[in-house]
Amino acid sequence: MKLSSLNECTLAITDEDIVQAMKKIPGYLDITPSDFMEVYLVAFTHAMSRLKNAIKANQIMTQTVIAVYEDTTLLDAVKKMAVHEISGLPVLKADQTISGVISEKDFLKHMNDDKAPSFMRVVLQCMENSGCIAADFKKLSVADIMSSPPITVRGEMPVLEVANTMDQFNINRVPVIENDLKLVGIIARSDLVKAMC
Repeated sequence: MKLSSLNECTLAITDEDIVQAMKKIPGYLDITPSDFMEVYLVAFTHAMSRLKNAIKANQIMTQTVIAVYEDTTLLDAVKKMAVHEISGLPVLKADQTISGVISEKDFLKHMNDDKAPSFMRVVLQCMENSGCIAADFKKLSVADIMSSPPITVRGEMPVLEVANTMDQFNINRVPVIENDLKLVGIIARSDLVKAMC
């Protein structure tokens, strides 16, 4: 189930469920099961709307962001990703504003002009000693292969909208920015899962 499907939740509640719930409430209730169901559905819809907007991006983001600059060499970017065991990094301009994102997908996309190779194709080529298709990357900087413009969110965005954005663009992380495009945090899919549980 996608995180974004939270707003599509429907509760399968039966008349028997309602009758049993009404029996557990002490005292006399002057309400029919259909009235109870109507009240319940309105309350449930209201609660879901409130919860969808209760948690904001800036409440779940990681504030200490590992990033690189546009002129960072790809080798240095790869080393940083490997050391921190992450699959993508925001890319900053000299003034600290975000200009792109570099991820594993960008490397795969630029390894072959004809079509993006699969990870296993890269492994096979290295294992067969037929030359590494990433060897030419040593000459490039991050700006040469990053995805730009970056997909970003603002700190006040509800978490459900963040999840929808990540699903829509099929991304695993999204930088959080302020109004002046300054990077203030990052949200990974794992952050969304923690926030929704």
